[in-house]
Amino acid sequence: MASVKPLEDFRREVTRFSSRGLAGSKGWSQCAGRWIAHWAAGGALLGRMNETQAHYERRWALTAIAMAYLMIKAEIPTADRAVIEPWLDRVADAVTTEPTLRSRNPNNLTYWAGAALGAVASATGHAGHWSKARAIYRDALTHIQPDGSLPREVARGRMALHYHNFAIRPLVILAELSERRGEAGYAAGNGAIHRLALLTFKGFGDSSAMARLAGTEQRPLERNALGWLAFYEKRFPGRLAGAAAVLGEKEVWDALTGGNMSLLARKGMP
Repeated sequence: MASVKPLEDFRREVTRFSSRGLAGSKGWSQCAGRWIAHWAAGGALLGRMNETQAHYERRWALTAIAMAYLMIKAEIPTADRAVIEPWLDRVADAVTTEPTLRSRNPNNLTYWAGAALGAVASATGHAGHWSKARAIYRDALTHIQPDGSLPREVARGRMALHYHNFAIRPLVILAELSERRGEAGYAAGNGAIHRLALLTFKGFGDSSAMARLAGTEQRPLERNALGWLAFYEKRFPGRLAGAAAVLGEKEVWDALTGGNMSLLARKGMP
């Protein structure tokens, strides 16, 4: 939609800049930092949300921006950091009060709120945001069935595989942010995330299992939607047969979770 294109452009470009910064270019890091600081100074993402979709767009944008900032924070001048971090916390505060976050039927959209809060907490040190993110993550793990499926995403019919993948993306980010803090990430919930990872990645090459669950053929997954796989394969090499080959083709990018996920996985969460 035309109304969200500037936001989509910003999160795509700022994660591209921060990825270049993570690769070793201090100039790109500082450029990304100045750009984020400009948005922060203008109070972006803090206006009135007139539609439900706007809440979701803010979650995705906040996840991307906070992850980008976390990647390059060490290179950002103190003056810019002093503008950016309070703003990130204010936007995270707004996310925690969204009516859509109080749904009785949490799904992937709730998980993205958790990723946004977790990324902000990791960037700013806000304990309250991390507490909420952790709670969302632990609750999400209880939704994963013994076969690795998420019932609310199975119900999406032809898009079930797509939405399982859309759900695991923020959950892997939360697992990584948990591990970064010395907390159980992948082992939490008796390792439920491994079941989701197996079902989802298998669907990349052969969606028949998901098709049986959803009762219909599935829309194929695109390789660049597998940014989460870079982190997973690094931590559990060989656990998902064929993952290394898929990742070895070229770098995997995901603008919603930080940009160059292959690079970020290699370097580890800052």
